[in-house]
Amino acid sequence: MIPETQIRQQILRKIWRIPSNKLSDLNEYLNNLEQNTEKTSKILSYAGCWNNIDESAFKVLTENLILNRSKNSRRVNE
Repeated sequence: MIPETQIRQQILRKIWRIPSNKLSDLNEYLNNLEQNTEKTSKILSYAGCWNNIDESAFKVLTENLILNRSKNSRRVNE
């Protein structure tokens, strides 16, 4: 497996060989990569947030889940 620093150096060398007219495309691609990474880390920040929930509170939430969802339904009745 190639170390991260070597991969970064390879990428930088390739960037210098890219024609000027393609740099804006590359920049757009990198921005998309960056945004997707930020979204993933925001989502992952919620991981384990219910880890220490009180057992009785968890039981109440799960027992009343269907009832609570039906009360807060945003569906259009057909």
